[in-house]
Amino acid sequence: MSQMPAKGNSVLITTMVGLFVIAVLGGLLIGKKSTPKNPSPEQSSSRGQFLYQGMCASCHGSEGRGDGVSAQNLKSAPRDFSLRPWKTLIDLPSIKKVIVEGIPGTVMPGIKNALPESDLDSLATHVLKLADQNPSPTMKVFSKTDQLASDAGFVLVANSAAPLLQLEDEQGNKSKLSDYKDKTVMLHFWGVQCPHCLKEMESLLKIEKSFQGKSFVVLHVCTDEEDAKIAQQIASKYAPGIKIVVETSGIGLARYEVQTLPAFWLVGIEGRTLARSTGARDWASNPCLTFIESLIPN
Repeated sequence: MSQMPAKGNSVLITTMVGLFVIAVLGGLLIGKKSTPKNPSPEQSSSRGQFLYQGMCASCHGSEGRGDGVSAQNLKSAPRDFSLRPWKTLIDLPSIKKVIVEGIPGTVMPGIKNALPESDLDSLATHVLKLADQNPSPTMKVFSKTDQLASDAGFVLVANSAAPLLQLEDEQGNKSKLSDYKDKTVMLHFWGVQCPHCLKEMESLLKIEKSFQGKSFVVLHVCTDEEDAKIAQQIASKYAPGIKIVVETSGIGLARYEVQTLPAFWLVGIEGRTLARSTGARDWASNPCLTFIESLIPN
């Protein structure tokens, strides 16, 4: 994935990123000197709780129930660690992997190399402790759509009104996302400087053609080139026949929280958000085709 060039402003994104950075720095700097090289189990447990409260509790809640003070501002609910089943194994390696890498297509960030291994172990151990503490007797039932989305690399989002987008093609024709309210729309956010984006252009064009005649459309929204003619010329080199657009308001991309490329949103009829994802993939795979087809109205 490629990092998004800075463009547009979003109070929510700025606030969340700011809080996360403050939490990370606070968790590291405040406790750095007191971290023993070989902590005892008691010290590790205390350290894990300290890091969790500073880095995770604002979203996941102090007890890991997904009810933190920032949870209500997120488009998708944070994980309630007590609910079963998880989409990953409930063990230390899996938890550490999510902490480090985040979850693509969601607001769960990855901390990368922000913590030393001992702190990462302490934090993951505390999360595992919260997961095993009073697990909810009510099992969360995942629907068939949940499973199809997961298999295709998407995450379902709250069924809410899709943010506004103001678009323009190379000929100067203007359009809005709301113009496609009778179709399922896949928003493909890409960049001329994103090699992964350009490489998969051809496969995305094949997706469009495979669903031709159905109530489905792909909008290829360029994120890092304001001139639609230039963006179109570059895209056409990789996928002749593809039609691209640029976002003209300057804030549309921030509304969709586009931070890495390529990024995808699926929007249903009447402009309701359905799912999101990031990263290149095999669009010709059965999971991708099956999931998209399941969202197209008859």
